[in-house]
Amino acid sequence: MNRSLVALSCLAALVLASCGTQPPATPLASQVPQRIISVVPSATEMLFAFGLANRVIAVGDYDELPPEAGEKPRIGGLLNPNVERIIELKPDLVITYASQDLGDRMRKLGIRIFPYSHGSIGQTLNYMMELGRAVGSEENARQIEQRIRRTFDEIREHAPTHHPRVLLVHNRGIGVLGSFYSVGEKAFQSELIEMAGGVNLFGDVDKEVMEPSIEAIIERGPDIIIETLPSSMPDSEVVQRRKDWNALPKLPAVVNKRVYIIAENYMLVPGPRLDLAAKKFAEVIGGH
Repeated sequence: MNRSLVALSCLAALVLASCGTQPPATPLASQVPQRIISVVPSATEMLFAFGLANRVIAVGDYDELPPEAGEKPRIGGLLNPNVERIIELKPDLVITYASQDLGDRMRKLGIRIFPYSHGSIGQTLNYMMELGRAVGSEENARQIEQRIRRTFDEIREHAPTHHPRVLLVHNRGIGVLGSFYSVGEKAFQSELIEMAGGVNLFGDVDKEVMEPSIEAIIERGPDIIIETLPSSMPDSEVVQRRKDWNALPKLPAVVNKRVYIIAENYMLVPGPRLDLAAKKFAEVIGGH
């Protein structure tokens, strides 16, 4: 299974941490971390977007964005972090999930951590600003955050007045319409769908990720189907995946040829390219 999809599945199973976890305050110049390890894909991409690639000394097994992250040493994933390797690398900051026991282990070893809690788009942008302050890159973080918010405002302003029902699909095997995942109310993609003028087909489900039945999809009748995949997917696979949906010929999305296969990693992981994901949803939902 593709690393991005595995990472997304791991995130879906993650128990959300309490919002009461407080990140470190803005450090003094002498305390700005110089040796950073991140096991959080979103945070890793943020660090690179801040221009701090030279200070990132290792990443998690599923951190693939940007591509340059693949050149860094790997120190395990969410469920299997290599603590011994982390200690050997002598980091002065480790970015981990707030609900991951790795954070507790780092604290006991006297290693500073910066916790990440999965949440809404607003929480993600706030975290990006807090991370920017913690690593001495607040201005870069602010520029990215403002760019994203401007894009959001533009998309809301030009959203269509009709509100098509949108089914978002990920982690589906090619050639069959068997089991796959969609998103509920708590997913960042659900917010982007609503922002662009659509209605998340399962926006009434109080979850981030869910596994809908074919019967439920037929009953709800999506007007648009968006299947998200990691980048660099062969054109032949994209074509086949679109054809797969012809097995449900009565779905409005199939009847009206509004099945879209989008192979872009930024559709799968919330981070500094949220504006690109928002633009893609607006392009598809608006029919441009």
